[in-house]
Amino acid sequence: MLKKIVNSEYEKNRAKYFPYISDDEWNDWHWHIDNRITDADILKKKIPDIDVEPIKNVAERFPFSVTPYFFSLINSNDLLVDPVGKQVIPDVRELQTDFHLVLDPFKEENEHSPIPGVVKRYPDRIILIATNFCPAKCRYCTRKWNWDKCYVLTHDMLKDVVVYLKKHSEIREVIVTGGEPFLLDSEFLDCILSAVSSVESVEVIRIGTRILSFLPQRITDDTIAVLSKYSPIWLVTHFNHPNEFTADTEKAVKKLLRAGCALCNQSVLLKDVNNSADIMKRLVHALQNILIKPYYIFHPDLIEGTSHFRGRIDEGIQIMKKLRGYTGGICVPYYVVDLPDGGKIPLLPEYVLEKDENGILFSNYEDNEFFYNW
Repeated sequence: MLKKIVNSEYEKNRAKYFPYISDDEWNDWHWHIDNRITDADILKKKIPDIDVEPIKNVAERFPFSVTPYFFSLINSNDLLVDPVGKQVIPDVRELQTDFHLVLDPFKEENEHSPIPGVVKRYPDRIILIATNFCPAKCRYCTRKWNWDKCYVLTHDMLKDVVVYLKKHSEIREVIVTGGEPFLLDSEFLDCILSAVSSVESVEVIRIGTRILSFLPQRITDDTIAVLSKYSPIWLVTHFNHPNEFTADTEKAVKKLLRAGCALCNQSVLLKDVNNSADIMKRLVHALQNILIKPYYIFHPDLIEGTSHFRGRIDEGIQIMKKLRGYTGGICVPYYVVDLPDGGKIPLLPEYVLEKDENGILFSNYEDNEFFYNW
């Protein structure tokens, strides 16, 4: 049970901003997609005091989108400071230039795309981009390079993917992602999973999704029926802050677990959002409470328009020190930097265990005499 971890603003904000929406409409994921907030003037109607001109300026370069559900998780008294709001509401600092931040640092669009829809950066696995459409746009998104495209995987492209996989038997894992793959209709999602699983050398299917954070209503009985056919499927969720959890989250997760899915989570370490040991501990505890394994904390990728999200690596390492030993090991994710030409590099504090008057102390092994006398 989520107990006290659920967002206390959610029901209040839903009633405040969407007072005439029935439960049937609210629980229909199509309604949320049709009513996404994608325009600063609509935002102004919800929050009259907000200055929308900077948002409009940023949106000309990097559009924004947020579902009514996710908008209801934001503390509107401090829209641009709230840790949920900062993830999706445009910030004028996105227009700052920084020579080492680019749109496609991983060169996914061209150099690492052997055929349309496929990204291959590792020997034994591929990314299959199902669509570039997403219910909300993370301001730090690693795939801003495809925001201005209109892309959905087609049946013909899927046939080419199967041919490619059969020619490359070293590929044992396919990661279906986007955009948001769960915005495809269930019938086509079924086609994708069926096609990929038909290749003998493919052992594992993983789905990368933020649907549980942005729109848990999408996990319908039809979705579960499809996923159940291909169990086990690894579902990699994306939660960054404990305020992203509601009773709707827990309901969707329970359905996925019953479908035989294994769930793990990846977060991004974002300055002024979750870059503190206390917030990160609350996040991993919330994940554990609903049976999602904390998997990765990513240092922000080198994406254009994200300089204001970037903290120091040593701050991330200090957070990891304050997690390991101070909460259960099952709650401790890997802290990694994803290098454009080097892959995911884990960043680990080096320590041995000592006891002090307060209980446990983790200290650097280089300064520990006991280590040298082992």
